[in-house]
Amino acid sequence: MKKIIVVSSDTPHHRYFINFLLKQGIHLTGCFFENNPVLPGFATGPLFEEEEKEFEETHFFVEMNKDLPTSLISQVSTVNSPQSLETLKELRPDLGIVFGTGKINLNIINLFKSGLINVHRGISQEYRGLDSDLWAIYHSDYDNLGVTIHKVDPTLDTGDIVYQEKLELRKGMEIHQIRYYTTLIATHLVIKAVSDYLNHRMDFRPQEKRGRYYSFMPLKLKKIARLKFNKYCSDIHE
Repeated sequence: MKKIIVVSSDTPHHRYFINFLLKQGIHLTGCFFENNPVLPGFATGPLFEEEEKEFEETHFFVEMNKDLPTSLISQVSTVNSPQSLETLKELRPDLGIVFGTGKINLNIINLFKSGLINVHRGISQEYRGLDSDLWAIYHSDYDNLGVTIHKVDPTLDTGDIVYQEKLELRKGMEIHQIRYYTTLIATHLVIKAVSDYLNHRMDFRPQEKRGRYYSFMPLKLKKIARLKFNKYCSDIHE
């Protein structure tokens, strides 16, 4: 049996993602939760975080359990820590699935026999790094909201693409709902990718261009993005 490891952080949308993989019969050897995230040196909120949390809690866990098997979870400061390194050496994993972590060092990447695939909540050929959905909105680039599943390499969000899907915007959608919908897309695409992997048919295609790298969006710009997105969606004709 292939040893598949998820590397993530402990949030409701990541718990939904992991539980859905398990529900679909994907056997996971372990899940590493990073608990020492990189924080910005400037204000990024609060803004719509509480709305986002409430929307996700009331939509993700209607029929899905929020709890995860405790035996599956390893709490680590970062996936690059000495603790992670030693544990991964013992586990000898085949495939890694990354969703919401910091940059992974090459010595960690090399421990996965089949490499790692990353969930990037954005269209990586245009927007790399953090808050990709918000930066697309800020630039009024509504056609480049979505999810990219790509191979992890030493640079951020530049690896070959496994799957990619754009987010279909609907009338009345609001910005605090985006993460919910992109998580649904990500879950669906990762299940396809893992199925391909287990059946020896995972295909990669190179990114045709290198997207611009973005960091955390400052609160001032995030307020603009919220107004722009909510107005854009309110004007969609059904």
